[in-house]
Amino acid sequence: MNNRFVTTVTPNPAIDKTYWIPGFTNGKNNRVNRLRIDPGGKAINIARILGGFGVEVQALGFFGGISGRELIKMLEDDNLTIDPIFVSGETRTNIKIIDPQFNNETEINEPGPFITEEEKIIMGQKIDHYAQQSKFLVFAGSLPEGCPPEYYGELILLAKKYGCKTVLDTSEAALREGLRFSPYMIKPNQYELSELWGREISTEETAAAAAEDFRKTYKIEVVVVSLGERGAVLACDEGTFHARPPVVKPQNTVGAGDSLVAGIVYGLILGYSLSKSLCFGVASGTLAVTELGTSVLRPNAKKVSTFMKSIVIKRL
Repeated sequence: MNNRFVTTVTPNPAIDKTYWIPGFTNGKNNRVNRLRIDPGGKAINIARILGGFGVEVQALGFFGGISGRELIKMLEDDNLTIDPIFVSGETRTNIKIIDPQFNNETEINEPGPFITEEEKIIMGQKIDHYAQQSKFLVFAGSLPEGCPPEYYGELILLAKKYGCKTVLDTSEAALREGLRFSPYMIKPNQYELSELWGREISTEETAAAAAEDFRKTYKIEVVVVSLGERGAVLACDEGTFHARPPVVKPQNTVGAGDSLVAGIVYGLILGYSLSKSLCFGVASGTLAVTELGTSVLRPNAKKVSTFMKSIVIKRL
């Protein structure tokens, strides 16, 4: 096993198109003021961030059609190592409309291709191969059609038999089913975890209680709960911790949660404690929202390390 090698799995990657339209109005002819096209998919973002930190990363995913090949080229141009599984369907395109005049966002997300049993078998074979080399295997994002809610769990079991640390960052049924397979770490946000917990998570203390509850119930070593501008809470054997960032002016929230996950994984690769890794993750996520997404493209580990000094961490 290579302690600096990470594999990421994106079952439902996308091309993300962001339109800036001042005064966007439904049912009217709207003119785009600015356009940005980015690779999409949570695990793809995590792979790009880790690659920027200097980690050796292998990205897996299902790619299909013209959009899939376009996405692969975008990632290769960004120096990301891809091992694609080509599928018969078309890779999705997601659209975000940002209205700077009224400071709101509208998202339109396509469902993605249907994944066949044969295509899922190929993914399983690749997981079996890369888990033997990887320190961490990160599963993140939504599941495409054809992949049942327990699909992540099945892949987690494959990876765990080689001692690989598995990270799960998803939501709804995929998260609920994935918990049962006891990944090493999960990273829901407060709303995703509230839905599963059946109680509102409105404070750092309730986030810590929920995280500890899920950690013990499902035998998960690390539970991280992202709290947006209030940072994140982490529960582990060392205890429960809250890392709060300074107040910043957000420019773009895309990739903030992915930066949090990547930062924590990177900290653990460096040998940091979980609490210090949480600080690195929160610093990464906070910087991501201040730089119009450029931290996803070109993250700067030195800058994140410096910014860590502004993070306030406390034991709960």
